[in-house]
Amino acid sequence: MTAYINAMSRYFDFSGRSTRAQFWYYHLILLSLAVVGVIVDGAITEGQPLVSALIIIAHYIPSLAITVRRLHDADKRGWLVLLCLIPGIGIIAFIVYGCLASTGPNRFGQGDHVASRSTGVTPVADSQPQAASNIERIEKLASLHASGAISDDEFQRMKSEVLTLGTR
Repeated sequence: MTAYINAMSRYFDFSGRSTRAQFWYYHLILLSLAVVGVIVDGAITEGQPLVSALIIIAHYIPSLAITVRRLHDADKRGWLVLLCLIPGIGIIAFIVYGCLASTGPNRFGQGDHVASRSTGVTPVADSQPQAASNIERIEKLASLHASGAISDDEFQRMKSEVLTLGTR
């Protein structure tokens, strides 16, 4: 629900970044709202898509904005969102964009999820004790690596990111 609220609060914000989780949770809630709208339309408007149309129209710009931010998170230009508007190709582009991996810090910003993109480990705020948090993060990364959830390359890259954050 926070992903949805975040996307709606950034209604016209086409800058910055959004994680895969934010992108997919927002669209899951939007799909749920659309289904409810179709049900309401069937019950009170005799098949006219009034409520569902209002839901979709109200979410059109935030959907474009979160898709652009998702592209930024993968270090791609936001203009690629226009591919989503092409019939047939659009749904494929939408799914691909939603599945693109985050790139870490890039030209669109630092990102608030550098280490968390596949691990659930979040970056440390400057006010927290760095050493203890970094040790915990590396231990979590090591357990994910041991379980096969992340590859050797991902483990080494994420470990160096955690260590780099700790030296700041």
